[in-house]
Amino acid sequence: MLCSNCGIKNANFHYKYLTGGKYSELHLCGECAHKLGYIKDNDKLFNFTSILGDFLSVPKSAPSVATKCPVCSTSFDTVRRTGFLGCDKCYEVFADSIETMLSKIQPSTVHKGKLSGADGKKIERENTLKNLKEELKRAVIEEKYEQAAVLRDKIKEFEQKEDEQNG
Repeated sequence: MLCSNCGIKNANFHYKYLTGGKYSELHLCGECAHKLGYIKDNDKLFNFTSILGDFLSVPKSAPSVATKCPVCSTSFDTVRRTGFLGCDKCYEVFADSIETMLSKIQPSTVHKGKLSGADGKKIERENTLKNLKEELKRAVIEEKYEQAAVLRDKIKEFEQKEDEQNG
C-alpha cells in the first residue's frame, strides 16, 4: 500500500481516527508521518521484521553452524531471516541451529499431533520405543529397579514385535 500523502513510498504507518461518527484511515510512509507530526524525532516505527529476526536468531552460545548447504547453497543466515529452507538436506546441515530456533518459538520440538499413513505408524512406534527407553533410564537413575525391570521387558517385547512385523 502506498503512502496516502506522497503516493510514492510504501506506507508503514497506519492511523485510524473517528470523525463525525465515521472511521477514517490514513496510511503514511515514515517520512510523511514524521513531516506531518505523527512521529516525533525520538519515536521509532514498529519494525516487525527486526523483532522477528531477533526472536528467531540463534544465541551467540550456539555451536558453530555450517555456513551453506552443500546441495542448494542456502546459507543459515538466509534460513534464519526468511524461515525457509532451500532443500531437504538443509534440515540435516542446520539441524542443531533449527532446533535452537524452534525451541524459542514453541514449547517442544517433538511432534505431538496426529500422524497418518505408514510413515505415521513408523514414527509413532519409534516415539513409543524412545519414550520407553527414556523411562527406563530414569528408573535406573532413581534406583527404581523393579520398575526398570518391567520397562526392560516391555522394550524387549516391543522390539520383538517390530522384528516380526518387519522380518
